[in-house]
Amino acid sequence: MRLSRTAWLILGIGIFAIAIGILCWVFLQQVQEQKGLNNSLSLAQATLPRVISERNDLESQLPQLESELAQAELLLNGVKARFPESVESIEYDETLFEIADDCVLKITGLIASEPGEEEIEGITYTITSFTVDVEGTVAHILKFIEAIATSEYSPGETNFINAIIKEVTMEVFEPGAGGKSSATINLAIYGYQGE
Repeated sequence: MRLSRTAWLILGIGIFAIAIGILCWVFLQQVQEQKGLNNSLSLAQATLPRVISERNDLESQLPQLESELAQAELLLNGVKARFPESVESIEYDETLFEIADDCVLKITGLIASEPGEEEIEGITYTITSFTVDVEGTVAHILKFIEAIATSEYSPGETNFINAIIKEVTMEVFEPGAGGKSSATINLAIYGYQGE
């Protein structure tokens, strides 16, 4: 079957119209994509100065933060140094006897537990518990307790800075009533285990 010249012309115009339509559709898609890219570029250009400013602010704060971190590390190392790695009960026994002697007290009983472990805020400490029985006047017993609680019984000494008095039980006799006042003091001494 042969097509006439008119049919060929109509067919050619149809193909041309379809090709023009496809080209227009592709052109419109690219125009839309170009608009989206232009909007993204405008937004990025508007955001860039703010981001640069924030970066410069953070960089200017960095030396101060590094200084604060260094100070915190020094403080932490100082605190760690004040905590012994282990609590040697014999050393603390001797110190307790010295304090009692300074306070004019008699130690009637002294028991130290085996060291254990306790975790406080993610840090593991060794802990040794002591039970101290003392006998003397109420004023001397209170002086003894204060020496342990303030961790200073003589100038410059800080043997009990890592100790906590857990409980004090006192039996008080009036002077001349035929008995001596006594106290039982339970304390815990902490040691830093390290990393």
